[in-house]
Amino acid sequence: MAIIVNKEEKRKNIALSCKSLLLEHGINDLTIAQIAKTAGIGKGTVYEYFQNKEDIVFEIITLFISEYEEEFYKKVAHSGSTKEKIYHFLNLLYLNEETKKHLSLYREFIAISLMDGTEEMEQFSRACHEKSTEKLKMIIDEAIEKNEIVPEARDLIPALHLFSKGLVIDTHMLHTDAKSEIKRFVETLFTLIEIKEEQ
Repeated sequence: MAIIVNKEEKRKNIALSCKSLLLEHGINDLTIAQIAKTAGIGKGTVYEYFQNKEDIVFEIITLFISEYEEEFYKKVAHSGSTKEKIYHFLNLLYLNEETKKHLSLYREFIAISLMDGTEEMEQFSRACHEKSTEKLKMIIDEAIEKNEIVPEARDLIPALHLFSKGLVIDTHMLHTDAKSEIKRFVETLFTLIEIKEEQ
């Protein structure tokens, strides 16, 4: 009797087994041979589940994003204020040594995308951006509905993304302290958008 393989599950399992490998070698230095060896499969089998190296990189990054989403929703569930939720959203890449490795990988992804990125990389970036926008929109819409912040705050979602991406570069190039920069930005933002209770 033939064994039926769940292709999506197998694809995910290959990616899961290669998470540490990607963090260790980065995107450019990762090879299909390393992926096959780490996953305990042949090189040909890798191509049964992934079109190319970029495809497996996207799958691994998607796993990291899922982990961040899980952490984000946990933090948001335990956050009292909208200000805290925005802070947690911006701070997720700067939590600990593990997230610093992810941050380094993200910087490499940005660099490759800017220098010689493919259409697939652009599509993947757009999809990630849209997911991120959904999270911000959820936080901001909820706060507007509760009359905590002004409705115009919705227009600041692109600016929050720009701040977040700029900080990824500044923390590397200028050695900016992410936590204090995020705190200052969020405090300033909320002096502008928070609805103050009348005395």
